[in-house]
Amino acid sequence: MGEKHKVPMFIPHILRRVPTYSFSVILDVGANTGQSCVPMAEALPDAAIYSFEPVRRTFQTLCANTAGHRSIRPFNLALGAVDGRAVMAAAPNSPSNRMIAGTASPSEGQAVDVMSGKSFCEKHSIRRVSFLKIDAEGHDLEVLKGFDDYLASVDFVQVEAGMNAYNRTHIPFQDFVSFLSAREFVLFHIYGQAFEFKDGGRPIARRANPVFINMRLVGSLGRIT
Repeated sequence: MGEKHKVPMFIPHILRRVPTYSFSVILDVGANTGQSCVPMAEALPDAAIYSFEPVRRTFQTLCANTAGHRSIRPFNLALGAVDGRAVMAAAPNSPSNRMIAGTASPSEGQAVDVMSGKSFCEKHSIRRVSFLKIDAEGHDLEVLKGFDDYLASVDFVQVEAGMNAYNRTHIPFQDFVSFLSAREFVLFHIYGQAFEFKDGGRPIARRANPVFINMRLVGSLGRIT
C-alpha cells in the first residue's frame, strides 16, 4: 500500500455538521487520474465510488491508480446534459482537458461517449447519491442539467466555479447558486479557493469548489447553523 492521502475536508465537515449522516454512493465526475476519488475511498471505505474520465489515456492512468481500491468503479465516460457523443481536448493526464465547443471534429481532439447523470443512475440502479463531485472544466452546469429531476435524490453537490467575471473558463458561482437554489439546494461550504497568478500575481480570486447541501438535510436538522 502507498502513502495515505489527507482526508478531504468536506468529509469531516459533513459528519460534524450532520452527525447522523452516512455516505453511500459518490460520483466523481472528471476524475482525471484519481486524485479526488482515491482519498475519498481511503476515508470512506464503505462508500461506492463511481469515477468518470472520458479521455482514454487518462482513463488508463485512473484505472492503474485505483486498482487497489475495490470501492472505486472507473468509467471511460463523460457526463453531460444529454446522451450522445462529444469531442474533448485529450492531452494525456491533463486536468485541463475539456469539451470543445461547437461542431468540432474528432481530429481536433478525441471523440468521447456522453451520458446524462439521470440515465447513468437509472442504468446502474442508483437511487440515492450522497456526494456528487463535478470538475468538468467549464462543463459543470451541463453535467448538473443531465441529472434533471434526479437531483432531488442527491444530498451534496460540489462544482468548480469561477469567482470573477474575467474567468471565462469556469461557470460563474452565481449561475450555480441560481440553478441549485431553484432545485432546493443551499450553500454548505466553499473549498479550494484559488487566486489568479497570471500577470504578476494579481490579488483576484479565480475559482473555488463550492459544496451545496440539499434542503432535505437542512430540514432534518431543524435549523440552519
